[in-house]
Amino acid sequence: MFQAATRRAGANASTILRAQRSTTTRSICSHTARPTLRSTVHNNNILRNSRISGPRYASFWQRVRMGYREAGKGIFRKNPILLPIAFISIIGAISLFSYATYVEVMKNVPQYTKFPKNVADALRKAIYYTDIDLNAPKALHAYKTALKLAIEEGMHPFSDEVLGLKIQVAAMLEKAGLVKQATEVLERTKNEALAWVEDGQKMEAPTAEKTVSTEAQPSAAKVPADNVQVNVEAMQDAEKAMKELQEYETRQRDRALKKVIGIEMKLAELYSSDYIQDDKKAEAAQVAAVEHCLKEMHRRQRLGLPVGTSTGEGSDDSWLNLTEIATALTDLATIYTAKERHELAMPLYLRALDMIRAEEGDTPSCKQVVLLNSVASTMAGQVQLAAPRAQQKHGVSQEQTVEAARKWAQKAIDVAAHIKPPVRDEECDISCVAATYNLGELAELQKKPDVAIARYTEAKSLAKSLGYDDIVSMTDDALKRLKKHMV
Repeated sequence: MFQAATRRAGANASTILRAQRSTTTRSICSHTARPTLRSTVHNNNILRNSRISGPRYASFWQRVRMGYREAGKGIFRKNPILLPIAFISIIGAISLFSYATYVEVMKNVPQYTKFPKNVADALRKAIYYTDIDLNAPKALHAYKTALKLAIEEGMHPFSDEVLGLKIQVAAMLEKAGLVKQATEVLERTKNEALAWVEDGQKMEAPTAEKTVSTEAQPSAAKVPADNVQVNVEAMQDAEKAMKELQEYETRQRDRALKKVIGIEMKLAELYSSDYIQDDKKAEAAQVAAVEHCLKEMHRRQRLGLPVGTSTGEGSDDSWLNLTEIATALTDLATIYTAKERHELAMPLYLRALDMIRAEEGDTPSCKQVVLLNSVASTMAGQVQLAAPRAQQKHGVSQEQTVEAARKWAQKAIDVAAHIKPPVRDEECDISCVAATYNLGELAELQKKPDVAIARYTEAKSLAKSLGYDDIVSMTDDALKRLKKHMV
């Protein structure tokens, strides 16, 4: 028993001594020995692992990005209809803003840059009270201010810009319902510009003769040798400046006359409108436009100038081109046709057709189709109104006129068949329908009811497919009339 206790005490004592020795060794090594590489790496791994395993704190932008990411995960699932609409609205708003910017930069700004700054500012105010907030008194006051400033700035009183301002005043008055006042403005503008053009054209020939005689003087005059070089250079500069001024004035007269003709055509439109209903003044205005066109054409032909300007890129647009002149002739012919004065309308249509053919060459447009059908309609109307004795007096029988009209109508259909989109438009379609209807009327005049019924039926089918209800009703009446006579 005593020995067992002694053994246990000895075991405990040896355990305590080993623990003390181990503690002493670790304590001594920690103070005296250098740390090994392995212990350093081990300690670094411990530190690194402690940083990884610890809590991480995100930055502000990271938190914002994570928030948007979380919010966007279910936004389409929660709003499957509103989200696409929102995107389309944003794209539409951007497109609209881009288009408005394009129009402002490419169209609005250039038209104001032709004027001095103070004139442009007054003009912007006038345009605002014309197009945005229609107010005739304020717009008229702004236009008057712009015109006054333009003259003070030295702008030509009959330039495109100044005449354009006056025409814009008339357009504003028409838009405000003051059509009578608009015609007064246009009449005054036309008379002033036309007087200036005619005075300038009268002075052209004497000025040219005077220039030729002035050129011949230096060669005959005896000038001292010391002053020859100086005088020649001065005369050349003066001659060049005079020539440039003369060319500028000539070009301005052509442009002003072009605007005068446009004003007269606009007056014809206003006089025949529901606001005034004065057919006599409308006809007189359109006749004046045609007369000025023909008079200027003869003058230019006599001087060796182009009768009508070309329509190509970079061409001179100071005078009317052949298509514009043909339009003036056609408008007057239409007025005569409405009054059943076919003998006056026919030469105008034929002259306009010649001009359109000369302008378009081998690439016809629907304008030719319209004019060809107009010639056929005029001939048919002339046959229906004129007495047989009057036709025999002129040496052309009714049968010959009807046959000529039939050929013109058929020619309109044939030309339209060769015109393809995008050149082909609605004018070709309606002209083809009208020409087919005219062929029915002409066959009826030739006592060919079967041919007339076939043409009327074809015209009705074409009109119905194109949605021309008026022509459908006309063909129905014609078919009823023919069938009634046949029975």
